Order: sequence, then structure tokens, then C-alpha cells
Amino acid sequence: MSLHDGTTQRPLGYWLKHIDGALEASMARLFAADSLTRRGWQVLNTVAQGPASLAGLDKALAPFLSADEPTVRPYVDDLAGRGWAHVTGDGTVTLTEEGRRAHERIAEQVGALRARVTESLSPEEYGMLVGLLQRVAAHLDAEEPRAD
Repeated sequence: MSLHDGTTQRPLGYWLKHIDGALEASMARLFAADSLTRRGWQVLNTVAQGPASLAGLDKALAPFLSADEPTVRPYVDDLAGRGWAHVTGDGTVTLTEEGRRAHERIAEQVGALRARVTESLSPEEYGMLVGLLQRVAAHLDAEEPRAD
């Protein structure tokens, strides 16, 4: 690959968007067999760690929520409708046996995808990449808004 073909000179934001889009597409294909979304998977995977309140799930998944999607409640309701989760009267969400089996099966597929995504990197390179991205994120998060 030449330095003059334009691909290696693209900025960080380009590569972050490109990788995010490729990950979204790969995850969508993986979850399609179960009619599950990436957000649905995140809820399933979080609840698989142990019982969680609806508020706790919203807090845990806050980075993925928006004004258009302010809560994960629709995903919890979907999992409950599938028989994969149970919501108690106080709003605690737990997985059913069927939900645990589904989680184990899908988690295995997600693990294989994650391995494929990182197979071109050594463990040291992966650690360095994640560390660098964390450093950029921390720097941007710490930056105070500027008044123009």
C-alpha cells in the first residue's frame, strides 16, 4: 500500500467510523439468525452477569442510549417476550433457563467474531491499540468546552 494512494493518510475519525460500521454489519449478520439486535445482545449479556434492575441496565448501557432511545426497556420486554428473561414486580431482570442457553450459544458466536476481528494483531499490539484509544478518549473527555 502506497503512502500516496490516500488510504494510509486518512485521519483517525475515518478509521474509527469505518471499523464501527464494519463491526455493526458483522454483528447484525451474527444476530440475524436470532432476530436480535446489537443492543438486545448487550442487554442479554449484561443480565447474564446477574440480576439487574431496569435502572441499573440503563446506567450500565448509558453510552449506547440517546434521546431517541433513552432506555433499554424495549429490549428487556423483547427478551421477556421470547421467554429469555423474567421481570419481577420491582423491575429486577433475570434470565430464564432458556435465556441462559441462548446467551451461552450467542456468546460463543460473539467470541469467535471478536477473535476474527483481532486475529491480525498480536496480544501486545491489541493491548497497545486499546491503550492508545483509551488515552485519546480520556483526553477528549477531560477537555473543557470552549466558549467561542
